Amino acid sequence: MEVALFGPEYDAIAPEVIRAFEERQHLLPIVFTVEFFIFLTMFIIAKGRKQAKITRKSDKVRVYSVFQRVVILLNIVIMIYLFITGFSITFGNWTGGGELARLMRATHEVVGVGWIPVWAIMTIIAFKDHKFFVRPSSKIWNKIFLRGKYKHMDRINYYMYVAFGSTLVVSGFIIWWLFPDASTHAETIQLKRFILFFHFMGSAIISFFTLETVYSYFISVKGYIPGVITGKLPVEYLEQLRPDVLEEEDLRK
Repeated sequence: MEVALFGPEYDAIAPEVIRAFEERQHLLPIVFTVEFFIFLTMFIIAKGRKQAKITRKSDKVRVYSVFQRVVILLNIVIMIYLFITGFSITFGNWTGGGELARLMRATHEVVGVGWIPVWAIMTIIAFKDHKFFVRPSSKIWNKIFLRGKYKHMDRINYYMYVAFGSTLVVSGFIIWWLFPDASTHAETIQLKRFILFFHFMGSAIISFFTLETVYSYFISVKGYIPGVITGKLPVEYLEQLRPDVLEEEDLRK
């Protein structure tokens, strides 16, 4: 299929896919809303909500270093913003225009580029399958890498975060970097739209595993967020809910 809009003729990339997407775009909010509540119901039934019985509130140990807390909280805040602004773009024919929508869409790419180093650092420090790594100093090591061990589902969530996070990072950077000029306007726009499908796929898939991770750590277990903010968690909390963290030999020092 050849197109002659915005310049000389060029071959359109997957025109049937683009047309089908545009024709059904108004259904996306419904699909995502139904999907969200299905997943939420599954999580509530499967995981419920756990809470440790704390009798010694002052008996706490430092689990997260300042560096780890900054990275985790930055990752959380930026991902929330990217999800909100990304859905604002995807559901543009529902959300409409206005200054707020324009600002959200304009800042999505810039904030996304800022997320790249945060994602990369989070990927490194959250790699807990490092039992064969040589640790020159456990004190320094534990200030960089997160403590504890992954359960099977948590490990899958981590690998999906890395895999589809890289898809988002690479595709998002290319979309941000490419800028058409007078002679390549049409071709560049077509290429960006093509890459956007990979970006959309990555965001749709990573959202499920991110939601599962967020529910597992922040919602189903009461008391996790204060620990990330202060860096300390009650010993009884760790004994009952995260005993793998207590296995670290220098945790009480």
